[in-house]
This record gives sequence, structure tokens and C-alpha cells, in this order.
Amino acid sequence: MFAALLIASLVAPSNTVSTSASVEDLQADFETAVACRQIDGRNVWKGELAYYIQSYVYEGDAAASADVAEVADAVLPEDNSAETVKEFEEACAIAGSGGPHAQK
Repeated sequence: MFAALLIASLVAPSNTVSTSASVEDLQADFETAVACRQIDGRNVWKGELAYYIQSYVYEGDAAASADVAEVADAVLPEDNSAETVKEFEEACAIAGSGGPHAQK
């Protein structure tokens, strides 16, 4: 079973999750997302609703014992700058060849 998806937006203008997708929608999307190239040493996936990036896990964090490869933050295009979205688009330009959560 996949670790819980931590729902947050990267560089979002607010701390709220997009009203267009529920937590359940994003979790299901993450579970079928395909692997992309890493960004700054963090795993990245592309789903139908959002991009996902491996969460930072800090030493001593309770989540540190979880499989960090499957704990991710949602990156919602409507909540991020065009520059941020472009970086994810470029990382995922060849996504899809490895299947859900495959590591490249």
C-alpha cells in the first residue's frame, strides 16, 4: 500500500489546496502517476491532476520511518508560477515509460 500523500502546494500563493481536486482525488491520482526525472535530487511523478514531488523528510520527523519515495507533495499547476510548472513539464517530458511509481 502506498504511504499517505501529503497534500500541499509547492510555492503556492496560499496554504489551501485547490478547490478543483479533493484529497481523495489527488491520492488516487498519485497512486497511478508515472515517474519523471528528478528535480534537485527529489523524485517527481506526473499524474492526470497534478505533478508530485518527493516530500522533504527532516531528521527526527515521525514520517522519516515511512518509505519516503512514496510520500509526496502535490504540485497543482493552477497554484504555481509558469516557471515552476515549466520545470515539472520538462522533468516529465519523457514520463510514462516506467509505469506507476517506477524509479528512473
